[in-house]
Amino acid sequence: MKNNAVQLPLLSLRPAGTCLAMVAALCLTGLPAMAQDTAAAPLDTAASVAPPSVTVVPVQQTQVTQMVSASGNLLAREDVVVSARVSGTEIVELLADVGDTVKQGDILARLNDQTLTAQLAQADANLAAAQATIAQGEGQLASANATAKQATTALERNTQLRRDGAVSQSALDQAQATADSANATIQTAQAAIAAGNAQMAQAMAARDIAALNLSWATVTAPVDGIIADRSARLGDLSSAGTAMFDMIRDGVIEAEFQIVETDLVKISVGNAASVQVAGLPPRSGIVRRISPQVDPVSRLGTVRVSVDDQSGLRAGIFASAAIQTAQRLALTVPVSAVTTTGGDSVVQKVVDNTVEQTSVSLGVVSAGLREITQGLVEGDSVLLRAGAFFRTGDKVTPVAPLAEDAPPATDSAEVSE
Repeated sequence: MKNNAVQLPLLSLRPAGTCLAMVAALCLTGLPAMAQDTAAAPLDTAASVAPPSVTVVPVQQTQVTQMVSASGNLLAREDVVVSARVSGTEIVELLADVGDTVKQGDILARLNDQTLTAQLAQADANLAAAQATIAQGEGQLASANATAKQATTALERNTQLRRDGAVSQSALDQAQATADSANATIQTAQAAIAAGNAQMAQAMAARDIAALNLSWATVTAPVDGIIADRSARLGDLSSAGTAMFDMIRDGVIEAEFQIVETDLVKISVGNAASVQVAGLPPRSGIVRRISPQVDPVSRLGTVRVSVDDQSGLRAGIFASAAIQTAQRLALTVPVSAVTTTGGDSVVQKVVDNTVEQTSVSLGVVSAGLREITQGLVEGDSVLLRAGAFFRTGDKVTPVAPLAEDAPPATDSAEVSE
């Protein structure tokens, strides 16, 4: 009987370690080629990357306006004090109050004028008496002149008669005495008239004073302006020289600023100024007056600036100003293009797409621009934003600034110190 069972081929069995060795050998065979491809990839990538793009701006000539900043307060251009001119007189009426606008000659207050009126009447009486004395003296002088004329005629007649022997010497002497007495009476009358004239002059002066005192019982505005303060009260007794009202002449308000001495010397009368008043829109002004003295302690000097637009101005309000002191053409770059370290200022200039660190000397700065006084020329290109990301020799791709990053497009810029 045959055996029909299927016979399978016999597999030769090998140890497991031998198989693992073969797999490892196959893996190691492919590693050198993979490593070579990996090492070559970075070189190809670096060769294909362009230099980084950077924003550059040109160095430009700009009309620069040099400014000095200051702060201070508003005050009256000219204060006017209205005082009583007579003393001991009751204030019976007040016709103006704080804030009123008045014209020259407007009545502000009235004083009790009864005593002053009586004094004027007395002065009028004294003047009339002086005039009467003069009239009396003139009458006496006329009478003395007539008597003297008559006596002179009698003397001449008696003198002739005495030569003829018709009268005695005693009669001639009597005629001479009468003539001399008449002449003396004339001199007395003339002296009386002179005294009367002096008395009348004195009476007239007293009358003028009395009339002036009476007129001062009505207190009037000496100039056009605004009543800034009123210290007078009804029932008070007036005191000569004591203020009753304070006025702002013509209502004109201006700004007063305290400026450090190093800036004060740069300012001249007539310089234009932009004045900012607290709570109000900016307005233009002009330097009107510069103090000739500087405070030896604070080192500050005073500058008065007249303000064109007077609307809304009130004495005492805080104000600031930018005073224009000079204008010039200057090389400028954006402030962000300059870095300063340890007192040295540099910009990063771009020449042939290569960064160059360039030292510069600086001037004034404002409105986003920095004046360059040395180190650059017009037309140079510099990085808009200088920093530590680039060094001399770095390659870059210059690009124009975006609209929001571009420097001012105007031909002038205001700068302050």
